[in-house]
Parts: sequence; C-alpha cells; structure tokens
Amino acid sequence: MNDRNQGATAQSHFTSAQALHRQGRLQDAEQLYRAAIALDAGLYDAKESLGVLCMQQGNSSEALDWLGQAAAQCPQNAVFQDNLAAALLQAGRPEEAVAAYERSVAAAPAAIESRVKLGNLLLKQGRRGRAMAVFKEAVGLDPHLRAVCRDTSQILAGEARNEAVLENCRHILSRYPKYAPAHYSMACALLNLGQITEARRASERALVIDPTVPTYYHVLIHTGDPKRNTNAVSTMEQLAQHEASLDELDRATLHFLLAKAYDDQNRTDEAFVHLDKANAFKRGLIAYNEAREIGRMQAIAAAFTPERVRALGVSDCDSALPVFVVGMPRSGTTLIEQILASHPAVYGAGELTYLPDLVREGFADFPAGFDAATPQQLQHLGEAYAAKLAVIAPWAQRIVDKLPTNFLHVGLIHLALPGARIIHIRRDPLDTCFSCYATTFAGEVGYAYDLAELGRYYRAYDELMAHWRAVLPDGTMLEVQYEELVADLHEVARRIVDYCALPWDERCVEFHKTRRAVDTASLVQVRQPIYRKSVGRAQVYAAYLRPLCEALGLV
Repeated sequence: MNDRNQGATAQSHFTSAQALHRQGRLQDAEQLYRAAIALDAGLYDAKESLGVLCMQQGNSSEALDWLGQAAAQCPQNAVFQDNLAAALLQAGRPEEAVAAYERSVAAAPAAIESRVKLGNLLLKQGRRGRAMAVFKEAVGLDPHLRAVCRDTSQILAGEARNEAVLENCRHILSRYPKYAPAHYSMACALLNLGQITEARRASERALVIDPTVPTYYHVLIHTGDPKRNTNAVSTMEQLAQHEASLDELDRATLHFLLAKAYDDQNRTDEAFVHLDKANAFKRGLIAYNEAREIGRMQAIAAAFTPERVRALGVSDCDSALPVFVVGMPRSGTTLIEQILASHPAVYGAGELTYLPDLVREGFADFPAGFDAATPQQLQHLGEAYAAKLAVIAPWAQRIVDKLPTNFLHVGLIHLALPGARIIHIRRDPLDTCFSCYATTFAGEVGYAYDLAELGRYYRAYDELMAHWRAVLPDGTMLEVQYEELVADLHEVARRIVDYCALPWDERCVEFHKTRRAVDTASLVQVRQPIYRKSVGRAQVYAAYLRPLCEALGLV
C-alpha cells in the first residue's frame, strides 16, 4: 500500500473509531484508533482520542502516553493540553497538570474553561492569590458565564461564597437581564443561604426565559409543597417526551427530578421508573472502577495493622481544632455538622478536600508508601492540615470538616492529629444506599448509580469501619446512629457536644434556626426541625431493590 492509500485508510479508521466512541462502543473504537495510528504515526488526532478513551477506562498510564504524544506533536492545541492535564490529575500529578493548563491558556488566551480549571486546581493546592488572579482574568474575558461566576466564589467560604455569587449575578443581570444561567446561579446561592422563597422566584425567572433546561427545575422540585410544583412537573413531563434532543447529563437530571416529584406525590412505581432511567444515564457518563475503589479500602485496612499503628504512635501535633464527621453520603453527616455549627464556638466548614489533598502529596498512591511512613512525616501532615484549617475561622474553638470519605483516613487522622475529634454517623444500610441512589450528586460519586455496585461499596466501607474499631484505641471516634439521633435529639446532641469538649448550648437542638450556608444535598432538610420520615424510607421501594439487598447481604 502506498503512502497516500495508507494515509487514507488511517483517516477512515479514525473517522469510524470516532463514531463508535460517541456510541459508547469503547472496545471497538479502541481497536480502530490503534489501527489508524499503526498506519500513520503522525495522526495526532487519533492519539489524542485514544488517550481520552483510555482515561475513560481508568487506564491513566496509557492515557498519559497517548495524550503526551499528541500534545508534544501539537503543543499549541489547547484541547490537547486540557486533556493531558485531566489525565495528569487522574494519575495524581497535580503540579504537572497545572503546567499543562498553563500551556492551554497560553495557546488559547481567549478561552474561558481552561482558566477556570487552572484556577480551581490552584485553589485546591492552597495557592489562593494565583487562583484569584486566574479567575479574575476569566471573568474579564466573559463575565456572563455561569461556571466562572460560580467558581470564582469558591475562593471564599460559606456565606461569603454565596454572597459573592449573588453580587456577580446581579452585575451580570444588570447588563444581560435575560441571561437565564445567572438567574439560576442566583437561585442556588439563595437556596444555600436558606432564603427559599427568594430562591424559588429566581428559579422561576430562569424558567420563564428558558424552560428547556432540566437543571433549572431543581430548586422548585426540592423546595415547597408538591402542589406548588404542578406546572413545573407538567413541563418536565413534556420535556421527557422529547428527551432525545437532550444530552445524557440533562436526561439524567430530568429523570432524577421527575423521580423526586413523583416520590413527593407517593407515586412510587412511576418514581422508580424515572429513578432507574436517571441512574442508568448517569452511570453511562462515569468511568467507575469498582475493583480499584474496593481494593483501595482493603489495602488501607491491610496497611494499618495493630502492630504498625502501635509502632508509629501518635504525632506531637496538638491541635484540637478539627472535628471530622465521616460516614457514607446521605447518612446524616450534614445534620451532625449543622448541630455542631449551631454552637457559638464551632464553625462548620462543609466538605473540605484539605486532608485527601495532603495525603496525595505525602503518599503518591495511598496507602502505598505508608509502610515507610515516619512519625515526622505524620506530624508534618497533621500540622499542615491544622494550619490550613485555622485560616478559615480564626475565632473558632472547633472547625467541622464533614467530607464523608474521610472514613478512608480515620487511621491517619488518629496518628497525625491525635487531638482531633472523629464522629462516625451510621444509618440503616438500605436507607443510606437508597438515598444515595435517589440523589444526583454534584461530584462524581461513581458507585452510587448502580444498585449492586452501591451495595458492594457500602459493604466495603462497613468492613473498613469495623477494622478501625478493631485496631484503634477505644474512644478514637464517637459513633452516632442516625435513627437514635432523630428519636432523641437532646440526648444524642449532648453526647456529641460533650465529646467535642464544649459546654452545652441549647441552640444545638434548634439547629434549623441557624443562619449559615449549606451546600450539600441535605441543605433543605437541615433547615427543618428534626423529623423521622427518612427512617425506613427505602421500604416502600423494597420490591425494586433486590440487587441492592443481595449486594448488602440482606437476602
């Protein structure tokens, strides 16, 4: 075959591979990408596409190889640099990812998204000044992009963050009064601040401008009496009749919201039909590696033997500032935080990524490397975390970090931060898992969109928590049962406050009156007095949950 024919064949393979890739036929697409590259090593588009496919499959090493080759061949291609940065992040190499994003920004100075991603990454690394500069550059280029408006505000914490969103939205709407994303961003910020009536109005303004965006219905469906949402539900039902025009993420969002609306109306069968569709769409968008996630939990347990824990001992870091609230998502972590944050000496910081970020820096692929950890290394980890935390609320005696997945790091917390408090909240496994399945998470909670995967993840989490109980000293953590908390709020709240070595304050049981920003999926519930309707919630859906029950070992 001459060079011209060989090149044409390579291009044909590449075009066919792209079509298969879009259809989700990853293995077939991979074969054709490889065939195209074998015929034409200069076909950098095929290398880039193959790298993206490898990243979707969780193959970080090969993704980096192909994306690195493509970026080297076309260093001025901003998209190639962006994808290389994403692969570097997946491989746990954030500093190199920063450099790739900076190359992307240099290659396309007018682009917005690369600047936002760069700013977010710098922010995670604690480089706030540089992050703010990058965000300001992005806003200057295009002030009416909702993502930039939202992400700029992440530099601030809690209420200040949401106030910044409102300020930006008002500025945008003064120039572009019919810019629907700004109305909806305003609705979300108002909802986070507990201003529910105003949030609904802002959401309604967005929907008047563009009723075809499923996300804009979120605030309405998750607030207020279901009877008030009749028109919104009717419009969503019409959207569902023509859902082929929506991308998969919008389709997932639409079905999650319809499921919630029908659940509120006790239309259980219809609700679960939409819930199943929503989760199937969302699962198709996520490259979840179950073996890796569960294997990691098992590896952590294997690394933290009683002998290893005793040999290391606890560090000399004496900070008593941190309170970690851990557990599965939807188990009640936000409720615990809200109870504590209602105390005048406590600040609720939400779901911080400080600890996992520091663990990644100290242990490239935790728990790998832990067998060589030194007491000095653990002390450095504890002091670095405490220093980051202290900046958030200098007045506070305790600061709550309620990132649920810090259950992975309970052993490290005990060793590196012996003065920290750890509160583990447990909820009925079926209720916890069903609540996860019924929730569209803001981040990638990859295990939550398939009932069997969800059940197996829960069991692995439960086994790891049992391991911590066995190897760590008594009193290392306070365990709270969600059902007991809602049944006897005063008694359990007092136990929580006592554990944190704080004087009792009656405001802790009037947590629903506390004015503070809440950004998690439970933001509506924690603004209500304690209620018990979530106990046994999964039972009405029991007929549909057999794969979950089997995975949990309940049948």
